[in-house]
Amino acid sequence: MVHERVEKFQPEILFDGIISRAFASLQDMLSWTEHLCAPEGVFLAMKGMYPVEEIEQLPDHIRLHESLELSVPGTEGERHLLIFGRA
Repeated sequence: MVHERVEKFQPEILFDGIISRAFASLQDMLSWTEHLCAPEGVFLAMKGMYPVEEIEQLPDHIRLHESLELSVPGTEGERHLLIFGRA
């Protein structure tokens, strides 16, 4: 187990995927974790409503590969899984 701020963590081996749930804006999530993800890796972000403005503000080297609308039993409102990778 590692007890360190995500932006300061320096793993020996980069991760194939970074998963975020209710962590921060997409911009913050990606900027704070990009150094942890392997070049071919993906970023998976759980969001409620589809974050159009957040996606538009992402840097050019990050691309949205897929957006999946989710149905979560026992909850109301929109849920989305967004899958990002490097361009």
